[in-house]
Amino acid sequence: MKSVEFLGSSGVGKTYMYHKLFETYTNSTYLNVRKACIKAAVNVEISFGFNKQTLYNILLGSKVFEKKKYGLSKMILMDHRNNWSDKVNCKLSWDLLNSYLANEQRSEVAAKRVANFDRCVSLYGALKTTLNKNYTVVYDEGALHHHHGLKCSITADYSSSEIAQDEILNPDGVVFFDLPFQEHMSRVLSRRAKGIHTFSHANLSVPALEAYVANDIAAYHEKIKVLKMLNIPVLHLNASDDEWSNLEQINVFLNNLNYDA
Repeated sequence: MKSVEFLGSSGVGKTYMYHKLFETYTNSTYLNVRKACIKAAVNVEISFGFNKQTLYNILLGSKVFEKKKYGLSKMILMDHRNNWSDKVNCKLSWDLLNSYLANEQRSEVAAKRVANFDRCVSLYGALKTTLNKNYTVVYDEGALHHHHGLKCSITADYSSSEIAQDEILNPDGVVFFDLPFQEHMSRVLSRRAKGIHTFSHANLSVPALEAYVANDIAAYHEKIKVLKMLNIPVLHLNASDDEWSNLEQINVFLNNLNYDA
Protein backbone atom coordinates (compact mmCIF):
# COMPACT_ATOMS: atom_id res chain seq x y z
CA MET A 1 0.00 0.00 0.00
CA LYS A 2 1.23 3.47 -0.88
CA SER A 3 0.47 6.46 1.35
CA VAL A 4 0.21 10.20 0.66
CA GLU A 5 -0.49 12.90 3.23
CA PHE A 6 -2.04 16.36 3.04
CA LEU A 7 0.00 18.66 5.29
CA GLY A 8 -0.36 22.26 6.36
CA SER A 9 -0.79 24.38 9.46
CA SER A 10 -4.24 24.53 11.06
CA GLY A 11 -6.58 26.85 9.15
CA VAL A 12 -4.76 26.70 5.82
CA GLY A 13 -7.67 24.91 4.11
CA LYS A 14 -6.25 21.43 3.56
CA THR A 15 -9.31 19.56 4.86
CA TYR A 16 -11.58 21.54 2.54
CA MET A 17 -9.35 20.68 -0.42
CA TYR A 18 -9.18 17.04 0.68
CA HIS A 19 -12.96 16.67 0.52
CA LYS A 20 -13.17 18.75 -2.65
CA LEU A 21 -10.61 16.49 -4.35
CA PHE A 22 -12.69 13.36 -3.85
CA GLU A 23 -15.91 15.16 -4.77
CA THR A 24 -14.31 16.27 -8.04
CA TYR A 25 -12.42 13.13 -9.05
CA THR A 26 -14.96 10.45 -8.21
CA ASN A 27 -13.30 7.76 -10.33
CA SER A 28 -9.75 8.34 -9.11
CA THR A 29 -7.19 5.56 -8.79
CA TYR A 30 -6.40 6.67 -5.23
CA LEU A 31 -8.54 6.30 -2.10
CA ASN A 32 -9.58 8.63 0.68
CA VAL A 33 -9.52 7.20 4.20
CA ARG A 34 -13.26 6.49 4.14
CA LYS A 35 -13.08 4.25 1.08
CA ALA A 36 -9.82 2.68 2.26
CA CYS A 37 -11.33 1.70 5.61
CA ILE A 38 -14.39 0.14 3.97
CA LYS A 39 -12.20 -1.90 1.61
CA ALA A 40 -9.85 -2.93 4.40
CA ALA A 41 -12.49 -3.90 6.96
CA VAL A 42 -13.82 -6.69 4.75
CA ASN A 43 -10.43 -8.42 5.10
CA VAL A 44 -10.31 -8.27 8.91
CA GLU A 45 -11.18 -11.40 10.83
CA ILE A 46 -13.59 -10.51 13.62
CA SER A 47 -13.47 -12.43 16.89
CA PHE A 48 -17.25 -12.48 17.31
CA GLY A 49 -17.63 -15.61 15.19
CA PHE A 50 -18.66 -16.64 11.69
CA ASN A 51 -22.23 -15.37 11.76
CA LYS A 52 -21.26 -11.83 12.79
CA GLN A 53 -18.36 -11.80 10.33
CA THR A 54 -20.77 -12.72 7.55
CA LEU A 55 -23.21 -10.02 8.68
CA TYR A 56 -20.50 -7.33 8.65
CA ASN A 57 -19.39 -8.35 5.17
CA ILE A 58 -22.98 -8.13 3.93
CA LEU A 59 -23.43 -4.68 5.50
CA LEU A 60 -20.15 -3.38 4.08
CA GLY A 61 -21.13 -4.61 0.63
CA SER A 62 -24.66 -3.19 0.72
CA LYS A 63 -25.73 0.17 -0.72
CA VAL A 64 -28.60 0.26 1.79
CA PHE A 65 -26.14 0.87 4.64
CA GLU A 66 -23.99 3.37 2.72
CA LYS A 67 -24.04 6.03 5.46
CA LYS A 68 -23.09 3.51 8.16
CA LYS A 69 -20.25 1.80 6.29
CA TYR A 70 -17.45 4.13 7.33
CA GLY A 71 -18.28 4.08 11.03
CA LEU A 72 -18.69 0.32 10.98
CA SER A 73 -15.43 -0.22 9.11
CA LYS A 74 -13.50 2.06 11.51
CA MET A 75 -14.96 0.14 14.46
CA ILE A 76 -13.80 -3.15 12.94
CA LEU A 77 -10.33 -1.85 12.03
CA MET A 78 -9.60 -0.06 15.28
CA ASP A 79 -10.71 -2.88 17.56
CA HIS A 80 -8.12 -2.92 20.38
CA ARG A 81 -7.38 -6.62 19.88
CA ASN A 82 -5.72 -5.98 16.53
CA ASN A 83 -2.72 -3.98 17.86
CA TRP A 84 -2.11 -2.42 14.45
CA SER A 85 0.52 0.01 15.76
CA ASP A 86 2.78 -2.96 16.48
CA LYS A 87 2.92 -3.62 12.74
CA VAL A 88 4.43 -0.20 11.93
CA ASN A 89 8.16 0.50 12.17
CA CYS A 90 8.27 4.01 13.58
CA LYS A 91 10.60 3.90 16.58
CA LEU A 92 12.51 6.95 15.39
CA SER A 93 9.29 8.93 15.01
CA TRP A 94 8.29 8.07 18.56
CA ASP A 95 11.74 9.07 19.86
CA LEU A 96 11.51 12.45 18.11
CA LEU A 97 7.95 13.08 19.29
CA ASN A 98 8.70 12.14 22.91
CA SER A 99 11.81 14.33 22.89
CA TYR A 100 9.74 17.26 21.61
CA LEU A 101 6.98 16.71 24.18
CA ALA A 102 9.48 16.61 27.05
CA ASN A 103 9.47 20.42 26.85
CA GLU A 104 5.65 20.70 26.72
CA GLN A 105 4.48 22.14 30.04
CA ARG A 106 0.78 21.45 29.44
CA SER A 107 0.29 17.78 30.28
CA GLU A 108 -3.12 17.65 28.60
CA VAL A 109 -1.62 18.89 25.31
CA ALA A 110 1.21 16.34 25.49
CA ALA A 111 -1.25 13.52 26.20
CA LYS A 112 -3.49 14.60 23.32
CA ARG A 113 -0.57 14.75 20.89
CA VAL A 114 0.57 11.25 21.88
CA ALA A 115 -2.98 9.89 21.53
CA ASN A 116 -3.44 11.51 18.11
CA PHE A 117 -0.15 10.19 16.78
CA ASP A 118 -0.79 6.69 18.13
CA ARG A 119 -4.29 6.69 16.61
CA CYS A 120 -2.94 7.67 13.18
CA VAL A 121 -0.13 5.11 13.34
CA SER A 122 -2.68 2.42 14.24
CA LEU A 123 -4.91 3.39 11.31
CA TYR A 124 -1.94 3.36 8.95
CA GLY A 125 -0.96 -0.07 10.27
CA ALA A 126 -4.48 -1.40 9.82
CA LEU A 127 -4.71 -0.22 6.22
CA LYS A 128 -1.16 -1.27 5.31
CA THR A 129 -1.74 -4.75 6.69
CA THR A 130 -5.11 -5.35 5.05
CA LEU A 131 -4.86 -3.56 1.69
CA ASN A 132 -2.65 -4.83 -1.13
CA LYS A 133 0.24 -2.87 -2.62
CA ASN A 134 -1.79 -1.62 -5.59
CA TYR A 135 -3.78 0.80 -3.43
CA THR A 136 -2.79 4.40 -2.73
CA VAL A 137 -4.39 5.95 0.36
CA VAL A 138 -4.51 9.73 0.81
CA TYR A 139 -4.66 10.98 4.40
CA ASP A 140 -5.88 14.30 5.74
CA GLU A 141 -4.26 14.90 9.13
CA GLY A 142 -2.48 11.56 9.20
CA ALA A 143 0.51 10.49 11.29
CA LEU A 144 2.88 13.09 9.79
CA HIS A 145 0.42 15.86 10.60
CA HIS A 146 0.55 14.79 14.26
CA HIS A 147 4.31 14.26 14.21
CA HIS A 148 6.16 16.99 16.10
CA GLY A 149 9.87 17.52 16.60
CA LEU A 150 11.01 16.79 13.05
CA LYS A 151 14.15 18.90 12.55
CA CYS A 152 16.75 19.26 9.82
CA SER A 153 19.33 17.95 12.28
CA ILE A 154 17.82 14.47 11.86
CA THR A 155 20.38 13.53 9.20
CA ALA A 156 23.22 14.41 11.60
CA ASP A 157 21.65 12.75 14.63
CA TYR A 158 20.54 9.49 13.01
CA SER A 159 21.93 7.16 10.36
CA SER A 160 20.38 6.94 6.90
CA SER A 161 19.31 3.35 7.62
CA GLU A 162 17.51 4.38 10.84
CA ILE A 163 15.64 7.09 8.95
CA ALA A 164 14.85 4.83 5.99
CA GLN A 165 13.36 2.15 8.26
CA ASP A 166 10.86 4.56 9.82
CA GLU A 167 7.64 4.18 7.83
CA ILE A 168 6.02 7.40 9.04
CA LEU A 169 8.99 9.48 7.83
CA ASN A 170 8.89 7.84 4.41
CA PRO A 171 5.47 8.36 2.80
CA ASP A 172 5.17 7.95 -0.96
CA GLY A 173 4.26 11.60 -1.32
CA VAL A 174 3.09 14.77 0.45
CA VAL A 175 0.78 17.59 -0.64
CA PHE A 176 1.72 20.72 1.30
CA PHE A 177 -0.62 23.72 1.58
CA ASP A 178 0.96 27.06 2.37
CA LEU A 179 -0.22 30.66 2.82
CA PRO A 180 1.40 34.03 3.54
CA PHE A 181 1.21 34.70 7.29
CA GLN A 182 -1.34 37.54 7.26
CA GLU A 183 -3.74 35.62 5.05
CA HIS A 184 -3.27 32.50 7.13
CA MET A 185 -3.91 34.44 10.33
CA SER A 186 -7.05 35.95 8.83
CA ARG A 187 -8.39 32.46 8.14
CA VAL A 188 -7.57 31.31 11.67
CA LEU A 189 -9.40 34.30 13.20
CA SER A 190 -12.36 33.74 10.88
CA ARG A 191 -12.55 30.11 12.00
CA ARG A 192 -12.33 31.19 15.64
CA ALA A 193 -15.22 33.62 15.13
CA LYS A 194 -17.29 30.69 13.86
CA GLY A 195 -16.47 28.68 16.98
CA ILE A 196 -13.89 26.43 15.30
CA HIS A 197 -10.95 25.78 17.61
CA THR A 198 -8.13 23.28 17.92
CA PHE A 199 -7.27 21.86 21.32
CA SER A 200 -3.78 23.38 21.35
CA HIS A 201 -4.74 27.04 20.95
CA ALA A 202 -8.42 27.28 21.89
CA ASN A 203 -7.85 29.57 24.89
CA LEU A 204 -5.07 31.78 23.56
CA SER A 205 -5.35 35.57 23.35
CA VAL A 206 -5.02 37.09 19.87
CA PRO A 207 -1.33 38.07 20.36
CA ALA A 208 -0.56 34.61 21.76
CA LEU A 209 -2.50 33.03 18.90
CA GLU A 210 -0.46 35.02 16.36
CA ALA A 211 2.75 33.77 17.95
CA TYR A 212 1.42 30.21 17.97
CA VAL A 213 0.40 30.33 14.29
CA ALA A 214 3.78 31.83 13.29
CA ASN A 215 5.62 29.05 15.15
CA ASP A 216 3.34 26.38 13.70
CA ILE A 217 3.90 27.63 10.15
CA ALA A 218 7.67 27.66 10.75
CA ALA A 219 7.51 24.10 12.11
CA TYR A 220 5.66 22.94 9.00
CA HIS A 221 8.18 24.60 6.72
CA GLU A 222 10.98 22.79 8.53
CA LYS A 223 9.03 19.52 8.38
CA ILE A 224 8.67 19.90 4.61
CA LYS A 225 12.35 20.81 4.29
CA VAL A 226 13.26 17.60 6.12
CA LEU A 227 10.99 15.49 3.90
CA LYS A 228 12.57 16.99 0.80
CA MET A 229 16.01 16.21 2.26
CA LEU A 230 14.82 12.61 2.58
CA ASN A 231 13.80 12.68 -1.12
CA ILE A 232 10.07 12.41 -0.40
CA PRO A 233 8.04 13.76 -3.37
CA VAL A 234 6.36 17.01 -2.23
CA LEU A 235 3.74 19.03 -4.09
CA HIS A 236 3.96 22.55 -2.60
CA LEU A 237 0.79 24.60 -3.18
CA ASN A 238 -0.28 28.14 -2.34
CA ALA A 239 -3.71 27.61 -0.77
CA SER A 240 -4.87 31.03 -2.03
CA ASP A 241 -4.29 30.11 -5.68
CA ASP A 242 -7.15 29.08 -7.96
CA GLU A 243 -8.96 26.14 -6.37
CA TRP A 244 -9.48 24.19 -9.59
CA SER A 245 -5.87 24.65 -10.64
CA ASN A 246 -4.70 23.32 -7.28
CA LEU A 247 -7.09 20.36 -7.50
CA GLU A 248 -5.81 19.47 -10.96
CA GLN A 249 -2.20 19.66 -9.78
CA ILE A 250 -3.01 17.35 -6.87
CA ASN A 251 -4.76 14.88 -9.15
CA VAL A 252 -1.83 14.80 -11.59
CA PHE A 253 0.64 14.46 -8.71
CA LEU A 254 -1.23 11.49 -7.23
CA ASN A 255 -1.71 9.78 -10.57
CA ASN A 256 1.99 10.20 -11.39
CA LEU A 257 2.92 8.54 -8.09
CA ASN A 258 0.78 5.57 -9.07
CA TYR A 259 2.25 5.52 -12.58
CA ASP A 260 5.85 5.74 -11.33
CA ALA A 261 5.24 2.87 -8.91
